[in-house]
Amino acid sequence: MGERGGTRPPHSGLIPVPQSWFTNYMGRPRTLTDDQVLDRVGTAFGQVDTAWTLAGAAKAAGLHPATLIKRFGSRHGLLLALSRHWIQAIPTSASTPQAHGELLAWASSLSTGRERSAQLLARIEMLGEDLRDDELRLLLHQGWTKHINYLSDLVQRCQDHGHLASRLPAETIACLLLDAAHGGLLRAAAHPHPAQAHPGRTLSALLEALV
Repeated sequence: MGERGGTRPPHSGLIPVPQSWFTNYMGRPRTLTDDQVLDRVGTAFGQVDTAWTLAGAAKAAGLHPATLIKRFGSRHGLLLALSRHWIQAIPTSASTPQAHGELLAWASSLSTGRERSAQLLARIEMLGEDLRDDELRLLLHQGWTKHINYLSDLVQRCQDHGHLASRLPAETIACLLLDAAHGGLLRAAAHPHPAQAHPGRTLSALLEALV
């Protein structure tokens, strides 16, 4: 889905920071770029199964909360940065000549794997935060629009080479795929054993049927 969240005003997510942290850590030269920090925090996001906090994200990413506060100002500031980082990482077009294989790989990557119901629910709660916040909702829209454009490019290439039927426009199929992916994650979250829901397998079967 969006795979992040956040609705509080810019500074309500701040946590108390002992002065020693500024003395011991904030005066040191940066050893990680902002992108590397966001990569760490973004990976940690997918592993939480409780309400997301700045301190929890820092711990999961192996960082000090003071690092996140200095870089991004607040929980909300970090969430905005994560959203922009996520958007930047979405491809704009096919990254290989084999568009059909890339599309199938995208579908199979949507497996819930070993995620527990609590982890999936935490992701859904983060999505709810995104939707309630004007700035985050706009970024979510931008990210999903970019994702649809990427899928549209893959689908169009597949249609041009006869790997997918052309009865529907590429953008329509792309929207259906992304909507189905989101719905599949919701279904997995409600499943007693999320890994068995396997939305990626369902999407792969759909793509095979569209040949």
